[in-house]
Amino acid sequence: MERVNSFYKRFIHMRVAAGTRGQILLTALVLVAILVLLEWHFNFDFSLGILYIFPVMIAATVLSRWQIVVAAAFCAYMRGLFTADETQIEHILRFCMATVAYAGCGLWIYQIADLRRVVLKHYSRLRYEQRMRRRAQEQLRLLAESSPAAILTVDSDGVILAANRAAENMLQPAEMLTGHSIRHFMPLFHDALQLPPGLGDISTSANAWARRGDGMQIPTTTWFSIYGEGEARHLAAIIVDMSNEVREREHAQFEQIASHDRILASAVSHEIRNLCSAIFVVASNMERSTDIAGHPDFVALKNLASGLRDLASVDLSKKARIQLSPVRLQELAEEMRVIIGQDWDDIGGEFDWRVPDNIPAVRANRQGLIQTLLNLSQNSLRAVQESPRQRFSIDTVLHEGRVLLRVSDTGPGLKTTEQLFQPFRPGSDGSGLGLYVSRALIESFGGELRYQPANAGCCFVITLLAEHNEDQPADTAEER
Repeated sequence: MERVNSFYKRFIHMRVAAGTRGQILLTALVLVAILVLLEWHFNFDFSLGILYIFPVMIAATVLSRWQIVVAAAFCAYMRGLFTADETQIEHILRFCMATVAYAGCGLWIYQIADLRRVVLKHYSRLRYEQRMRRRAQEQLRLLAESSPAAILTVDSDGVILAANRAAENMLQPAEMLTGHSIRHFMPLFHDALQLPPGLGDISTSANAWARRGDGMQIPTTTWFSIYGEGEARHLAAIIVDMSNEVREREHAQFEQIASHDRILASAVSHEIRNLCSAIFVVASNMERSTDIAGHPDFVALKNLASGLRDLASVDLSKKARIQLSPVRLQELAEEMRVIIGQDWDDIGGEFDWRVPDNIPAVRANRQGLIQTLLNLSQNSLRAVQESPRQRFSIDTVLHEGRVLLRVSDTGPGLKTTEQLFQPFRPGSDGSGLGLYVSRALIESFGGELRYQPANAGCCFVITLLAEHNEDQPADTAEER
């Protein structure tokens, strides 16, 4: 409001600069003086009274109402000075009638000027508000266009009215989003617009999957509001792509499991070294003895060797009891595309996993299955570094009530498979427990992880129970 008042003051100042109050009044007085001199000098037989209206009209543009009446009375008095052959009554009546006529004309001019000032003031306010509105709209447009988050506006029919550049890059890079149905990209928003209008305005947040124009799904976090009634009902949303966060989270979990594997391997190796040291001591004592049959040291050696054998053959899955639930592979494929797809894109490789619609849900632990596939992907990433074609694919088929996942890559393949699933196998870049733990996890689901020879590359097959298969208990995997 202060800025508006300042603008009005500048406008009035400009008007005063064009013709000041004093100049206008001086013009009116000069005009009156001219009329008086003309009547005094020429002594006309007729009256110039009608011309006294003009000084009053000129002065009325800068005078107030009562000042206009005074000016009218002054002009009427000056007019009466040169009127002869009038009685006192006629002179008073003419003076009153002239005053009324001059004042009426002056007040009429005053009203016109006042209305003009009001119109100009209102026009100036509208111009100022329009300029401020355009500035605010431009700032909002720049803010929306420069935002890294996708911003959408959707009408009551689910048609996208507006979308910023980030929204187009996220959902449909090849063409504009405006005019398309939001149902294809964000079914959550379409369902939200179907809520009863009686709920009023809605403001909330949600985690949901968005579908790109090419059919690929991405995890998102969105904040949206629904406002208005009837045809004016709209939805405004801010969408953030969470693919990097999901990928980093799963990789962090994988690294954590790998770290636990290394800790376990270190602890087991420490115990093995202790047992081996004890064996060497006992063996040294035996070398100094000639009769070893029934010798206590010999018996101790047998016990130590038995303990070493038991320790080396510990099955990590014996005490595992994992909660199982139905896992839809169609959804898991989209999630894995987010988790490991970027890793293969970074090296210029390919990742492909398309699950047919007729594949039923499998009975497994979702996180354990993700970690198994992530472990196989990491192994393949290291294997295909020198290959001319770098590809990692998963084929899904249904066979006799079980779902088979054939996980293959285009690497050089395995030279030997004798110690493939054994713990602490030589040649591993990690602790040597990756495949061992992965197989234990799959077996805890009632499934199987095995190596399948291939003409080129490396191939593993994961066998899982379909959800409708009743051979396996539904709640948990049995202790193995």
